[in-house]
Amino acid sequence: MLRRTALLSALTLSLLLAACGKKHEEAVDDSVAAENAEAQATEAPVEEPKPEPKADYWQFVGPLVAGTYEGECVRLPDARKMDATIKVGADGKVSSSGLEVDLHTAKTIMMMRSRDDKGQYSTVATLAVDEGQGGTLSLQSGKENGASLGKGETGIACTTVTANRNLNARPLYQSVAKLLEGRKQTIGCLDTKNLLVRRKLDFAFDNGVVKIGDASFDLKDAVGEGFTVNDDGKNVGLIVEMPAKRTLNVLFDGAGNVTLLQAHNDQESTHHCMVES
Repeated sequence: MLRRTALLSALTLSLLLAACGKKHEEAVDDSVAAENAEAQATEAPVEEPKPEPKADYWQFVGPLVAGTYEGECVRLPDARKMDATIKVGADGKVSSSGLEVDLHTAKTIMMMRSRDDKGQYSTVATLAVDEGQGGTLSLQSGKENGASLGKGETGIACTTVTANRNLNARPLYQSVAKLLEGRKQTIGCLDTKNLLVRRKLDFAFDNGVVKIGDASFDLKDAVGEGFTVNDDGKNVGLIVEMPAKRTLNVLFDGAGNVTLLQAHNDQESTHHCMVES
């Protein structure tokens, strides 16, 4: 914008000088002055946009997935049976049979925990470094246990591995809480009966309970939950399934601020909220 303003000023000045019949020397002087002004404007530092905050998600994801996974394994893509061990370090470095992946730089993480009719829980986790060839780790813990590691066209897939107790030991929200616990803010919500009406409601996440206005969701009662990280920690998502078919979806930015909240019961949408600008 500064450069464009300087150029327009120089052109305007030249036109005015021609219309007034100024001497050539004056025109040259003014032209030089305009060029100097333009140069100064060009050299002025351009303010770069501030980088979006990123959640330090590994502090709560790392302890859940770290461990040694051994079992009946096959090599991919030829499905050859082999003895293998997948080692996941607390620092995010994963290795198995010559494959090495650094999950501390994972761009995308998806974790889901669900409860069956007998009250037993199972948890699955997928961590991907990127959408290309960077590497992906998948873990399953519960009634069935498995682990796989892939990078490019090769990989290792193991079944009947020793259970990862950390992954399935407790609700996922308790890990997410390290980033979001104590969060309070005001967000704008649409009236689901009249979409032309927008109200401000208070949001709070404290001691495992999400409150939005007068409604509350005690995550300790959840029958299913999910946790996602996207864009290298710039976006964090919490998905919860409550009894009586109530659901809650909350998106946060990398700083832990709510950006979007949606809630439903078994019949309809009850909340659709977005952060106040």
